[in-house]
Amino acid sequence: MSEVLEYDLSDRDRKKIENARTAMTRGNFEYTIEICCSLLDEEPRCLEVRRLLRKAQRRVYANKGKGVGVMLTGLTGYLVLFRGYLILKRDPGKAMSIGENVLNRNVYSSRALSLIARGARALDLNETESYCLELICEKYPNNIVKMERLCEALIKSGSTEKALRIAEGLTRLRPGSSAVQELVKSASVAHSINQGKWADKEEDFRSKLKNKKQADSLERANRVVVDESGSEERAEDLIEAIQKDPQQVDSYKLLVRSLINQERYSEAMEWLDKAFALPEAEADAPLRQLRSELKVNRVERELFDLRREIAENGGSDEQLEALEAELLELKLGESRKLVEQFPNDYSQRYKYGGYLFESGNIDAAIQQFQISQRSPSLRIKSLVLLGRCFMAKELFDLALEQLKQPAESLTVVDELKKEVLYLLAQCYERLDRQEDAIQQYKAIYSNDIGYRDVSQKINKFYGKESTGSITNPPSNP
Repeated sequence: MSEVLEYDLSDRDRKKIENARTAMTRGNFEYTIEICCSLLDEEPRCLEVRRLLRKAQRRVYANKGKGVGVMLTGLTGYLVLFRGYLILKRDPGKAMSIGENVLNRNVYSSRALSLIARGARALDLNETESYCLELICEKYPNNIVKMERLCEALIKSGSTEKALRIAEGLTRLRPGSSAVQELVKSASVAHSINQGKWADKEEDFRSKLKNKKQADSLERANRVVVDESGSEERAEDLIEAIQKDPQQVDSYKLLVRSLINQERYSEAMEWLDKAFALPEAEADAPLRQLRSELKVNRVERELFDLRREIAENGGSDEQLEALEAELLELKLGESRKLVEQFPNDYSQRYKYGGYLFESGNIDAAIQQFQISQRSPSLRIKSLVLLGRCFMAKELFDLALEQLKQPAESLTVVDELKKEVLYLLAQCYERLDRQEDAIQQYKAIYSNDIGYRDVSQKINKFYGKESTGSITNPPSNP
């Protein structure tokens, strides 16, 4: 068994990957993760999907401080992975899925990456194995065992030049080791054989094409992530493609996306306007979504620049507040349009509800979250925000009904679970149910003594236990 390319997958699966990438660009990283995990459960050999999944996992992990639970506790992670190692020999594909589930919570878990690498090795997925081991070695550059496994995987996958570099690094860490010397020898031999193959062919795949520019263009077109210079060259390729076939709307979409990624917003808008002049453009949903995203991105960049200018040189807070209000109004307007155009897109409903909540339109936000909770991937977060909405309206008994569900569903006391418990405690306090409130605070305190003001609340409760009062009723969240 060996890796398969995206283009070897079925049309149905390729469409799923396209949806995952679209969700990624729209900031819906959880949906990207959901699609990629589903695809890898069915087809663990596609490394391109695994790379896209890893990118989405990192974005979610980076946002973990914003109220989204993404960290498994150490004990729970070990228990989950232990099950993965138990079934590794019997079902390596399933073991790899278990590893990915842990990475969904902690993308830098070396144990999870190691489990996936072992599963890949059992399936002879040498590139996947080396990819996972490289991520581990980036974090632990002196882990000799993992470096040795990485070197072996690179040799098998044909990346002999990189294997040789790893082997040379091992000689510095373990000079005189016979095992390392064998690896160096194996890497050197494999690399020499590879060089000989290229010499026999006298030309690589690039020169077999009509010209090098065509080869570069194809590589850029198939690359999931490109650097800045690659993005500029990719944009040039797409402009050339549009000039050859100006009626192909997909080329416009790819070009606009490339320009947005480079923050070349004015050029992106010009090409977007040209795309909308095409007859079939008006019915193209992704094209309309691109227009909304572009408008928001332009103002977000302007706001970022203004904040930096004020931080460095000083300036008017009124100007900053005005631009922030303008951005929120723009997000509301564009999000409302997308909800009207795509009423069954629950991620858009959830986003729109968040903007409504932020703007103080609580009743309208409640309506959106009641709909978005129908999505399994958004249910918990929608219920939490529903609870917040009812708290803002001082309907604390209704808020309790919403918050109890995620409190019972979430088994790991991560950031999201702590947030839910804290909100529950606030509701109980406002309903004068002090004993119930303190139980929620205790649950947080036993896991994270430094969370918000929980420590002070616990101390104050035990100091005034005879009065049964925890604290004065808090203001609305």
